[in-house]
Amino acid sequence: MVVLIVGADKIAAFVPKLEELGAEKVLHWSARSQKVTKNSIPLSTDLVIFCTDFLHHTAARTIKKKVKERGLPAVYCRRAWSEIAPEVEQLLSPQKEPQKRCCLCRGCRNCRCKRRSH
Repeated sequence: MVVLIVGADKIAAFVPKLEELGAEKVLHWSARSQKVTKNSIPLSTDLVIFCTDFLHHTAARTIKKKVKERGLPAVYCRRAWSEIAPEVEQLLSPQKEPQKRCCLCRGCRNCRCKRRSH
C-alpha cells in the first residue's frame, strides 16, 4: 500500500505509524507552493492524506480534484496524528470490524443525533 501525504513540512512522526498499519511506501509533497499542482499522483497510490495547515489553497483544490477523479480515499487533518488515526486505521486495516455508531456521521459535534460520543 502506498500513501501520499500532501502538505506538512515534516512527516517523520507519520511514517512509522503508517508503516505499522501496513503502508509499504510513504510519499510526501510539501505543497507550500502552487508548483506541486503539476505533479501527477502515482498510479500505485492507495490513500491520500492532506495536511491542511501547510497547504497552498490552489494546490489543495487542484490535487483534491485529481484525487476525486481517480476515486482515491482522502483523509484531511490539520497537523496531528490523533485527528486522522481512526480513519487511517480503518482504511489501511479493512479486516478490522468498523465501529458501530448510532448514525452515519463521523462522530462530529453537529451530527443529527446530537450525541457527542458514538
